[in-house]
Amino acid sequence: MNDELFFAPEDDSCQVEEKEKYKILIVDDDDEVHAFTKLALKDFFYKGKALDLISAYNQEEARVALFRSEDIAVILLDVVMETNTTGLDIAKYIREDLQNDMCRIIIRTGQPGEAPERFVIDNYDINDYKEKTELTADKLYTTIRTALVQYNQLIDLLNKKDEIYKLLTTDKLTSLPNRVKLNYDLDSDAYQTLMLIDIDRFSLLNDAYGFEIGDKVLIHVKDILKKLLKKDMTLYRLDADVFAILLSDSKTEYLSDEVDALKAILDNSPLEIGTLSLYINVSIGIVHYELGNIIQKAGIALRQARKISRNRVEYYTDASEFTKIIEYNNLWTARIVEALVNDKILAYFQPIIECSSNTITKYETLVRLEYDGEIYSPFYFLDTARQAGYLHKITCRVFQKACQKFQNNDLMFSVNITDHDLTESGFISFIVQTAKEYKIQSSRIVFEILEEVSMNENKLATENLARLAELGFNLSIDDFGTQCSNFAQLGSHKYESIKIDGKFIKDINENKNSKIITESILFFTNKIGFKTVAEYVHSKEVYETIKELGVDYAQGFYFGEPKADLIELTKELK
Repeated sequence: MNDELFFAPEDDSCQVEEKEKYKILIVDDDDEVHAFTKLALKDFFYKGKALDLISAYNQEEARVALFRSEDIAVILLDVVMETNTTGLDIAKYIREDLQNDMCRIIIRTGQPGEAPERFVIDNYDINDYKEKTELTADKLYTTIRTALVQYNQLIDLLNKKDEIYKLLTTDKLTSLPNRVKLNYDLDSDAYQTLMLIDIDRFSLLNDAYGFEIGDKVLIHVKDILKKLLKKDMTLYRLDADVFAILLSDSKTEYLSDEVDALKAILDNSPLEIGTLSLYINVSIGIVHYELGNIIQKAGIALRQARKISRNRVEYYTDASEFTKIIEYNNLWTARIVEALVNDKILAYFQPIIECSSNTITKYETLVRLEYDGEIYSPFYFLDTARQAGYLHKITCRVFQKACQKFQNNDLMFSVNITDHDLTESGFISFIVQTAKEYKIQSSRIVFEILEEVSMNENKLATENLARLAELGFNLSIDDFGTQCSNFAQLGSHKYESIKIDGKFIKDINENKNSKIITESILFFTNKIGFKTVAEYVHSKEVYETIKELGVDYAQGFYFGEPKADLIELTKELK
């Protein structure tokens, strides 16, 4: 093929549908260049697609073509047209004004002196540079094919990027935007309104009917919420049983009425599965037209709703105690992180006395946090650690320090754990490995279940608790008597001991009701063969009373406060 071919007439007998073509924009003020290009590329095919060759003879026509066709794959661009830099101006317009990084720009100039190759490549985002004298039909074919290969690669990368973004920002079960997308949508300086909607006691529903039914409940709630959405609302699924609705419209004077209507519809729209009717109750936390920390503020309102009674709505306001909670949590979250980094999570130990012999037989390990030279009890930071996700790290740190303390004696010791720990995939292996590292037999270790957590609501936690028992570790229930859930737990596992809640012990020598309740607990535990521990034993009178009642072990300030070192009994007890 030679340059005389452009004089031959073009044959348009074999037309390919527009949608099957790559769009190539030819920008040149020379008619012969357009004719030659069209003839040379007339039979061009790549990946089953022909070319749609678009002509522009000046900068204005080029801009019109670019405006009409956003999917132009390759641009063959002359430099010198109306001015000596017209082509370069067009290239700059494409990259900077149109923000088009996809199309491949090939400079094709007949006056290289006006736009030297090195200067153009260094200063403009172009993809190839050719002089017209060197760009024969064969070389033009090769140049276009190379450019289309690059263009397709970019399209593939863009599609994969979009696919990955969708995976990262979409909840798989409900196909709703997820927490990542909500964080992205909240990344603005605008005042916004956010509702968090939590399905009450969803974990119990999962345990009772299985995860398949639980998933159907989530889809059911999603479908109802989507029907209730207005055009200025976006629905998300954040966590297992928490949905969110973001309102972009600042005009929310009727928000309260809309929320009441939404809740009423949810409360009266049971999920029907065969003969089963599942009524759904929700708790809702709302932050109304606020700026900054939107999810956190709505979360505080939601926790307040659940704390009061569940199945209710709470609004966040700066005038309420919510602000103090945020400030307090932010303060202690920072202190917890600093303590974990600087090894300021401490283990303190309080002796547990065997009442029949007045001797120390074991110790309870209690966590403390050191900050700025002060030692703080869990009262100050435990709730924050739970909300901020650091509770499990603290438990592991305390357990490791306890093993280190007891590696050179044969005493038993206990460590408090929660379902946060028991639902961590690596918790059991961490316990086993740490005990092995310090050469401590599992029979010397007691894990106390914090009373504030109802273990029966979490299937995985219950399974891992059983696994600990199988491995020879001892189990104990802390604060026994504060929740009826504990009685259900007693039949699930073999417990080494039960700790009677301190509120029944601290005044047992004076309070008749406390004594009756303790006697009832002892009657029950004696029948099933469980040892008992009395907490909050702060005086000789209390100690003598619980001994008379038949309590097996005692713990409290009467024997010694929690200390960093293992304390011995006072002479008074000996």
